[in-house]
Amino acid sequence: MKPRIGITLELSEKGEKRTSFLDLAYAECVKGAGGIPVHFPPLPAEEFIEGIIPLIDGLVLTGGADLNPFYYGEEVSAPVVLSPDQRTDFDLSIFRAVLAAGKAILAICHGMQVINVALGGTLYQDIHSQVPGAMEHRVEKGSPPARHSVTVERGSRLAEILEGIPRLEICSIHHQAVKELGKNLRIVARAPDGIIEAIELPGHPKIIGVQWHPEQDPQSEATCRLFRALVEEASVH
Repeated sequence: MKPRIGITLELSEKGEKRTSFLDLAYAECVKGAGGIPVHFPPLPAEEFIEGIIPLIDGLVLTGGADLNPFYYGEEVSAPVVLSPDQRTDFDLSIFRAVLAAGKAILAICHGMQVINVALGGTLYQDIHSQVPGAMEHRVEKGSPPARHSVTVERGSRLAEILEGIPRLEICSIHHQAVKELGKNLRIVARAPDGIIEAIELPGHPKIIGVQWHPEQDPQSEATCRLFRALVEEASVH
């Protein structure tokens, strides 16, 4: 049977109405890599998360709005659009559960930030106002995504996956970034301005976080390799 890859959903709250949703591109990339995409609503109840773990072989922690700085011990100090706490509680809990189960994880943008915060790290709440001299990592709403190069650290799992790709150009849609690194995490890619663009967790080679949005470049060789690596690691669990 093909490996089943859980995919986290975004959550919107408007009054009493709550809606879970997600760009179909994530599921299409999982399917294209040979996996079966499975969506779960952001319900952070412990028994629900415990029930999910046996059903999946790997996980994609997806993009989304901003984590409440409360989760990393700060108050709001910059322009933010907060993700509902219910989603954050779910993402943190399912990450920890999948990590404990030893299963594969690909964390994208918001998802990479979830990993960093789950392991005790902090975030720049807004790159533009908090990192002097930083390049544009997100353009105005309605415009094409920002694009820039990233430098991948030699000897990393990410470098192994992307071996032979001479220059990595990525799709960037974020205004927050990793500031203080979470416990035991390793930086494995940076943007030209030094912003952290990818992380790994030594001792857990099945876990990679990227700050960019590979699903927005579904035909690129780098995207195909990232999702194939996730599905292959999930296949051997």
